Amino acid sequence: MTKKALIGVHLAYWFYFMIVTEFANNLAYKNRWFALSDNIGLLFISNLVIFGFIFYFNYLVLLPRFFKRRKFLQLILSWILLSISFVGLRYFFQEYLFLKYFNTCNFCYTDYGRTWPIYAVNNFFQGLSSFIMAGTIIWFADDWLRSEKQKMRLQKEKVEAERAFLQAQVSPHFLFNSLNNIYSMVYHGSEDSLPAIQKLSGMMRYIISESHSVWIDLTKELLYLDDYIQLQKYRIKDAAIQYTIMGDPASKVIAPLILISFVENAFKHGIVTDQANPVVIRMEIMNDSLKFYIANKINPDSKDSVSGIGLKNVESRLGLQYPGTHSLAVKTENGIFEASLSIDSLKEQQL
Repeated sequence: MTKKALIGVHLAYWFYFMIVTEFANNLAYKNRWFALSDNIGLLFISNLVIFGFIFYFNYLVLLPRFFKRRKFLQLILSWILLSISFVGLRYFFQEYLFLKYFNTCNFCYTDYGRTWPIYAVNNFFQGLSSFIMAGTIIWFADDWLRSEKQKMRLQKEKVEAERAFLQAQVSPHFLFNSLNNIYSMVYHGSEDSLPAIQKLSGMMRYIISESHSVWIDLTKELLYLDDYIQLQKYRIKDAAIQYTIMGDPASKVIAPLILISFVENAFKHGIVTDQANPVVIRMEIMNDSLKFYIANKINPDSKDSVSGIGLKNVESRLGLQYPGTHSLAVKTENGIFEASLSIDSLKEQQL
């Protein structure tokens, strides 16, 4: 828990034990109301000092020393010795010294204080339960909350590291494929070579400046997707593509470079010149959800040694950035590859 919250818990505990409990004891044993002016005196101060010593010696010394090192037997023995010390300290100061020098004692109103076995047993268990166990519970609660907070921080750092690693793989993979395509265009003397290089340059600027973000404006991501498709059309003049977008992407955000891997997979491992089986890319944006569908005819002659890297990365990134708010279905049937992606939390993410 936070430092302020922990201080508040300690203050609440001491208020309860020193004020509320004292009020109840006055009614039960002295048959009178609790008066703060009558109780802020020698006995009250001595109680506060002795109680505080027992409580914080266990809290600050014993628990960190023995429990953290899993020395449980030593911890239990230390609790017993500390409870015995509580009995001795309280009796020595409040029933012996105070009576001898100040003519007062804690239990002068009854013979309870002079019945040593009863006094010893009662105070032993009071010290054990009211201060040692109470302090232990507070210490455990604080230690557990700190551990959980640390685990969450480490998990968040792990997720961020994995996300950055997976996202970084997309750029070299895309660059490798695009440069191969442009090389082929230049080799064959295509007039679209220079526009393609210019298009690729703009896309790489986008990757460098925007892809490091955790979330990106959906409109920018779709423009990047459009540029990629246009880049492929420069290379493949008779490409058969059905690309439709329904809905308004404005004010929506998405994890960057998620959709491009599906489209890249279609061009790299599919047949994109079959007019009877065109590449179908369909996107529907509704409120805070996005539905993405892509289908392409599989090229049986594809021999890419790094096949599938992009889609594997997408699956990992979706799990990291959309846990529990996405669904992905991929299937191959009758030589057709299909992928359906649904994301249900576009509006929940803020830029």
